[in-house]
Amino acid sequence: MVLFNSDQVVSGESILALTRDLCKPATGVVSQGNDELFSRIGEELPLTLHRYASGSQQNGWVVPKRWRVERATISHNGTLLYDGASHTLAVAQLSKSFKGTVDFNELAAHVITDEKRPDAIIYHCAWQYRPWDIDWVFSIPFGEFSAFPTGGRFEIDLETIAEDGEMLVGECFVAGTTPQTIVFNSHVCHPHQANDGMAGVALLIRLFQWINARAGNRYSYRLILAPEHLGTVFYLGDRTRDELELMVSGIFAEMPGVAAPLKITSSFLGDQPIDILFAYLFGACGEKTVSVPWRKGAGNDETVWEAPGYEVPFVELTRCIDQFEPYPEYHSSLDTAESLDSEYVERFYLILKQAVEILEKNRTYQRRFDGLPCLSHPDYNLYCERPDPAVNKGLPGDSEKWGGLLDSLMRYFNGRTSTLDIALRHDLSFHLLWDYLRKFEEKGLVTSEPAVIRRHPVVSRNENSLTQGR
Repeated sequence: MVLFNSDQVVSGESILALTRDLCKPATGVVSQGNDELFSRIGEELPLTLHRYASGSQQNGWVVPKRWRVERATISHNGTLLYDGASHTLAVAQLSKSFKGTVDFNELAAHVITDEKRPDAIIYHCAWQYRPWDIDWVFSIPFGEFSAFPTGGRFEIDLETIAEDGEMLVGECFVAGTTPQTIVFNSHVCHPHQANDGMAGVALLIRLFQWINARAGNRYSYRLILAPEHLGTVFYLGDRTRDELELMVSGIFAEMPGVAAPLKITSSFLGDQPIDILFAYLFGACGEKTVSVPWRKGAGNDETVWEAPGYEVPFVELTRCIDQFEPYPEYHSSLDTAESLDSEYVERFYLILKQAVEILEKNRTYQRRFDGLPCLSHPDYNLYCERPDPAVNKGLPGDSEKWGGLLDSLMRYFNGRTSTLDIALRHDLSFHLLWDYLRKFEEKGLVTSEPAVIRRHPVVSRNENSLTQGR
């Protein structure tokens, strides 16, 4: 069995070094390059590979064929103008074959290009999700296409091969002391794309190496690396209701490397424990952050995880600049590891690491007293001094926060309110608060238990129809 490779120093640069490796294969929803990719990932993590044959269907989603380009030339009067076999993105994924002559307007209808990014080859991926719409398309940098002649005829020689293959979904599972599972997800289908794909994958690989090396994880952790939407659709379609019930929260992570604020998209319901966790983390992380409603971020597989019958509370963490223009290099040949900032990648990694640490440490507290304890009594020595308008006590700047906490703290010892709830409500450091509340337990004032993430039960379609009929 492959062992976790956990002996590396995790830095933004180490994550980008792995990103470069992962960007080498020509991946896709179904692609020969996926075998190479998962082989490389398997050197870092033990993986279970789930395989779904071309033509398999789930709720109307269809696993496409495995596809490759044999020839892809555009010529004019016998002069070669463009060789679409020179780059993986230069022919739209799953394009059909075409051989013949066309005029300029006909050619332009089969070309995608972007005037704003004249050197970019644009990534066209729609037919992987809609194989019934397949036509043929070249992707040509605007700087080259604008130099094409506009008169005469163009000779097109495009031969592509589509054959049966398999869609691969990689899964890594780290068991904890409880079967309750936190899911992490990123996609692997964008060929050679760094920020929109492989940097998120590399970052989660490094995170899972660290999770596996932690002693005594309470939660279990599941990493799903899959083609966008399709992979998750088929993976979840194979899960039992019991398995789904154990998936209590999830995070989709990608686009970590551009110089933009961290952005969190809420879960569908918006008030779930995973939302509370990131509300705290975004307030405490020390960098600019943006919180947006459900599906107002970049938009990814959270719709699949949260779909009816699954309903796993899922958030999306990115550095997406704008929902419809995520970052300048988006979906193009410009999206390379060299375009990413290692410091932003590292901070992204660290906030996910903090998320795991807080989930693991979070506790609830049950009082062992009635009334109001005198916390300044020498037997306890737990009182937090507050500023006095008449006396300068030389207190630190956050002393009023800690003093104000005591006005409410005894009511939080109810077996339901967690360390995280209190830290968020009073704008306090989770870790300092955790240490402080530990002293209450040491003094015999409270008992504590690990905080439990409770999610809404999965509702099957039959149960839903019964409920609606009442």
